[in-house]
Amino acid sequence: MELKNNLLRQVTDENPDLIIVSGDLTTEGYSHEYDDAAEFVDELNSISEVHVVPGNHDARNVGLIHFEKQIGERKFIHIDKSGGFVIAGLDSSEPDINDGQIGYDQLAWLKSELEKVPKDMCKIVTFHHHLLPIPQTGRERNILLDSGDLLRLFIDSGVDFVLNGHKHVPNVWMIEKMVTLNSGTATTRKLRGNTYPSYNELLIDDGGIFVNLINTFTGYKREVANYAVELNENEYSICSYNYNSDNGV
Repeated sequence: MELKNNLLRQVTDENPDLIIVSGDLTTEGYSHEYDDAAEFVDELNSISEVHVVPGNHDARNVGLIHFEKQIGERKFIHIDKSGGFVIAGLDSSEPDINDGQIGYDQLAWLKSELEKVPKDMCKIVTFHHHLLPIPQTGRERNILLDSGDLLRLFIDSGVDFVLNGHKHVPNVWMIEKMVTLNSGTATTRKLRGNTYPSYNELLIDDGGIFVNLINTFTGYKREVANYAVELNENEYSICSYNYNSDNGV
């Protein structure tokens, strides 16, 4: 409860334009857990517009039925013309297992949606499972089963940012001018190594994109990366970046 209240207070102070929750609102996908999850999402909605995608825990025990009823659609598209970005959300969960995949139908849907996006807009995609391996998380498992197909679609479609969760460890990779940004866990103590409860903040403006990591315990914020962007032949792309690898609190 302390972490949840901290998060709500901190997010209220930040006053974001949009809140993205990348899954695992529940532990076992039960109805009573979704009651609490829906209340939490309502609290976030009182601060700003919220979009949520399911995690593997949400899909347990036929939980996606409750997700659709109490949280909303399992995939989404959000276009912010004034902010110059579009975010697509996908469901990577599979019932009752920790593995994940996007699947042919969602891949086709995403390809169609990305083709409609003007080239001069920042393209962001979010889903629960990690696209690339995450350091300091032990033996690699649960990476997306169709990550290769997804990577090819992202590169071909000019996706700029991919937002993931699942591993509870914040991390940043960059591949082919595309950033993959993993979040930690904001409201639990299911932590690996020396990590702490945290969440990511993205600041997007004409000059670039800045990524901050915020400690839910203390509210301490530090910049983990920043990216300069450019329009090359009217196409939005990341042209340079700085990355801070310091993991201290």
